[in-house]
Amino acid sequence: MSEIIIDPVTRIEGHSRISIQLDDRGQVVDAHFHVTQFRGFERISQGRPFHEMPALMARICGICPVSHLIASAKACEEVMGVSIPPVAVRLRRVMNLAQIVQSHALSFFHLSSPDLLLGFDADPAGRKLPRRSRGSAATGARRRGDPKVRPADNRAARGKRIHPGWIVPGGVSHPLEAEMRDEILAGIPEALERVRRTLSWYKANVAGWATKRPPLPTFPPCTWPRTRQR
Repeated sequence: MSEIIIDPVTRIEGHSRISIQLDDRGQVVDAHFHVTQFRGFERISQGRPFHEMPALMARICGICPVSHLIASAKACEEVMGVSIPPVAVRLRRVMNLAQIVQSHALSFFHLSSPDLLLGFDADPAGRKLPRRSRGSAATGARRRGDPKVRPADNRAARGKRIHPGWIVPGGVSHPLEAEMRDEILAGIPEALERVRRTLSWYKANVAGWATKRPPLPTFPPCTWPRTRQR
């Protein structure tokens, strides 16, 4: 028996490793994905008032705090047995869509584009933002997501940009101000243009990447049990 260890697993939020067990013929017999960090949110939450949960859960991730914020607020509303007003539903949806915009921009421009622009075998030490145009497109696309998140952090939570607190059990902490609404709407045309330019570039180059990508290894069908005793 031998083992392949991939540690650390990169380009994810957090810390992890992968261990792959091989038999004497070099065939995969088992594999494990290990989360190697202890967060302790379950312990931190014990004894806290339930209305503090969204603010705590948002800190699970600095990239996607809104998802955890919304999920926790919904859980609190289930506990209370209440339904939030339709306007609050729409405002939460705007905030969540904004997170999706900035998260996709982060993934494509900052995590994937080093491979796409420099090649899959490029030296990791040189994987910087190599072109100002790419950096501009990335920051521009992510910035268009930020204003839609900012009603939470810029107004209500005293400038917080990472862990917004606008969403609370029962809805949102305050209405979307007209000034912020107009800022969001004014930025949409520029954001759409950046996305369309990026998609055009991607479609024009995607076919060529297939010849540059290293061949993927082939493994026999999985034979270990799909379910395990815990």
